[in-house]
Amino acid sequence: MLYYILNNSNNDDDGRPQIHWGGAMVAFALVLVAAVLVVYLVSTADFGQPSKSTVPRTPGPCAPFCPATPAPRF
Repeated sequence: MLYYILNNSNNDDDGRPQIHWGGAMVAFALVLVAAVLVVYLVSTADFGQPSKSTVPRTPGPCAPFCPATPAPRF
């Protein structure tokens, strides 16, 4: 009996093998580091010429939204 207890790597009462989370944690860490690296590389990449603005410009003054003029007092 002592030989069985010392040589059995499965000492659980339910008879299932133990789950070793070390490999899963290493794989998760590698995926996380790769994702952060891709985000960093894409955010600092130079994709050539800047795109032209697609926002339509309205003719005329910017009032009442001009940032350089003080707010009116009533």
